[in-house]
Amino acid sequence: MNGLIEAIVALDTRLMLLVFLLVLDAWAITLIIKARPPLREGLWWTAIVVLCPIIGCLFWYALGPKPLTGNPGGVG
Repeated sequence: MNGLIEAIVALDTRLMLLVFLLVLDAWAITLIIKARPPLREGLWWTAIVVLCPIIGCLFWYALGPKPLTGNPGGVG
């Protein structure tokens, strides 16, 4: 019985990690789309984020183009 509880807890932990990584990927891909990089660059960033979720998201956050704002030129 104790082994079953440990297996359920381990499955729950893995499921929570999977959901976290999926949300992190979705967030990063949304930022990539909002930044509107050139197609090839956007595809590369998306592939990096999907294949290496944690490191890819950190690289995107640090090195990727930032999302475009609705205030061009800082006027107004």
